[in-house]
Amino acid sequence: MKASTKVLAGFLFAMGASAAYKLSKSEQDQENLKAKLNDVQSQLADMVDKASTAVQPYIEQAKASYVSSKEALSDSVVPSEDDNQEDIELEETDLDLNK
Repeated sequence: MKASTKVLAGFLFAMGASAAYKLSKSEQDQENLKAKLNDVQSQLADMVDKASTAVQPYIEQAKASYVSSKEALSDSVVPSEDDNQEDIELEETDLDLNK
């Protein structure tokens, strides 16, 4: 082999080795990043579960309060009150502004 061919082969081998090292390094970095992402997602899911568990009694209490307030309001409005009052009737002469 000629010296120039040997130098070219050595250069290509070094480039290939460098690319393989970078590729393996980036794959390892991607795996580490995926592991960190999974950890963060599981922590977030745990926090959401804890928060919903902590808030659940207050939500139930608010729902019960809403239902009781709605019932109290509907009980306080009596439709028969409107029936007992006389209707106001206006005649055309009552609307005359020149009186």
